[in-house]
Amino acid sequence: MKELSKSKMVKVRADSLSIHPYAQRALIPTKLKRLSAELDLDAIGVLHAVEYPIRAKKKLWIIDGQHRLRALLDHGFGEWLVEVKVHLGAQDDARASALFLKLNDRSLVRPHDKFKNELKSKHPVAVNTLRIVHTNGLEIGDTGADGKIVCISALKKLYQVDGGKTLADTLRTLLTAWGTTAASVEGKLVEGVGLVVHRFNGSIDMGSLTKKLSKYPGGASGLIGDARGIRDYRKTSLSRCIAERVIETYNSGKRSERLELL
Repeated sequence: MKELSKSKMVKVRADSLSIHPYAQRALIPTKLKRLSAELDLDAIGVLHAVEYPIRAKKKLWIIDGQHRLRALLDHGFGEWLVEVKVHLGAQDDARASALFLKLNDRSLVRPHDKFKNELKSKHPVAVNTLRIVHTNGLEIGDTGADGKIVCISALKKLYQVDGGKTLADTLRTLLTAWGTTAASVEGKLVEGVGLVVHRFNGSIDMGSLTKKLSKYPGGASGLIGDARGIRDYRKTSLSRCIAERVIETYNSGKRSERLELL
């Protein structure tokens, strides 16, 4: 990140700035509404930008401060001079995304926005996680839908336990059992099944597990519902309750090679 530390301060009109199309988070309407209602021109602060051509247009692209900029423009203060810190070391999308992640390391950035910027900056965990998702016929989504998976934090967590094997086996099991429905790759379900797959790696018959899950009453939604019932009196995490229900399902009808409950 040393090359990203070079910068300069400039004062420019608000309406001369543009929002970076990639190194950015999604606009949060409630945050914009609050800033607009409480707009204080003396408290705009410093915006962060990069400067290089995007789509053949070289300009100052804002990577941190878009809500403040939008509030200014929405109030008609396009001529207002704002302080901008231009990061000279970020001269392409990958470096701009890496800088966005650095600037927002401790702020509340949605996992989806963070993941997009990790991909742009070629972060290996994000790149390899996406590869496994695509290999299993899914796309990363911002909202749940058939063929989409939205639980980015769970995906990355499972990838990191062993470099992708647990994640790949978990997705393959869920999709073979229940197809590419939104319910089959619900975040807590992915975490719970992943917990079982990783914990019993090498001692679990994945084919048998898949077959038994496919026959579960109510499918993926039924399993999640039963796990919620367990959570109500166990007072533990939903993903762990799902894992225990998966183990009970796997053990049903087996006299030997049963899995121990977590």
